[in-house]
Amino acid sequence: MAEIPNLAGAATADLVETISGSGSFKASYINWSRTVQVLREKAPGWMPELVRNHDGGMLHRAPAGAYLLIRFRHLDGTVTPEVPQAIMDARNNSIPLEKITARDVTDTHRRGVCMAAAFTFGLAYELWAKMPLETGYAPEEKPDATEPERISKLTPTDGVWESLDDEMREFIEAQAAKVKEGYADGGAEVAAALIYRDLNLTNEEILALWTRLPSNIRNQSKKFKDQFTNKEAKAA
Repeated sequence: MAEIPNLAGAATADLVETISGSGSFKASYINWSRTVQVLREKAPGWMPELVRNHDGGMLHRAPAGAYLLIRFRHLDGTVTPEVPQAIMDARNNSIPLEKITARDVTDTHRRGVCMAAAFTFGLAYELWAKMPLETGYAPEEKPDATEPERISKLTPTDGVWESLDDEMREFIEAQAAKVKEGYADGGAEVAAALIYRDLNLTNEEILALWTRLPSNIRNQSKKFKDQFTNKEAKAA
């Protein structure tokens, strides 16, 4: 029987991406693919596994919605206790069972594997506990003080973020993290699908989302806007 590894400290600061707002909100996360790669390197032989329900399906019914049960199995057959991960929408509300899509399942599986790895092995538990991660990287170099200050031009998003309350800022930050992960996994078209369709964002929320996304994601995803925009619904 394989010994369950302790992976506390295996995740380092250079793997972390941080989203910061102008207020007190700050969120740090590690992309799911990086988490799984650390697991491969530090705990070889352990693989994530979905626990099937009594009918052989992946979804487990809950009073409202459904959840996945995730555990890890070693090549020698050793299994860990299962960990539940709820299937939620962009606002972290349970999705009714009949409305759950394949995309909801795959997104939940990736998030759930990361959460289960922290719960079972302690992998990246520091993020959940809001503790600093070890890093060997030098601090970022400061710009030359002699460089003249540049005057930025006004844009349509100026003042949008400042007008939001804390709850809306937290919501927009969470959506930005999903878009960035989608872009990293599948490129601009996947990011556009999230922005213009899957996250069900209003025009005002999309405008706020632009303030949280880098220019390359904004510019490239706009090329696919027409593909995922329901023009008839907007006209109505």
